[in-house]
Amino acid sequence: MNCAECGKEILDEKSSFCAYCGTAFDSKTKSTDLTTGAGILATIAGTFSGGIGTIGIVTYQSAIVNYSSLYDTSIYIGFLFLGVFALIAAVFGVAGGMLALAKKRFKITFTGMLLVLASAIFTFAIIEWYQYGYTDVIMLAELSIAVFAITSAVLVFKSKKEFTQQKPL
Repeated sequence: MNCAECGKEILDEKSSFCAYCGTAFDSKTKSTDLTTGAGILATIAGTFSGGIGTIGIVTYQSAIVNYSSLYDTSIYIGFLFLGVFALIAAVFGVAGGMLALAKKRFKITFTGMLLVLASAIFTFAIIEWYQYGYTDVIMLAELSIAVFAITSAVLVFKSKKEFTQQKPL
């Protein structure tokens, strides 16, 4: 780092003034609080994803119990797929949100947010593939999950320098 006033190299990174010209400066890195916003959004998105996953699995189970003797229930397998994937993404999303709040483990944090986004896209694809027409509430929730996941991933990526470096074990 160089002094903004005289241009000389500052050897002591913890110093609060230039040893050559005496100009005061702030040697501390600035925190932007982007990780806090990202952590909150990722936690909300993960929680929503967990709710959607629970709805998917309960819908599948109730369809099997109520309609298996009367109809072919193989069409409801999509609810099981989206439910399981949404629950897995929820675990990683909430963990990523907590890690973002702690500003630790950038790769795991970012991966959790991307998994939540992938879960939202997967849910859209499953609903379209199986042509579930009565799932407007799920689609609306998935839209908000996708927006929260994208926003949190962008915020985490912008604040990558704030994350502490973890040494491999």
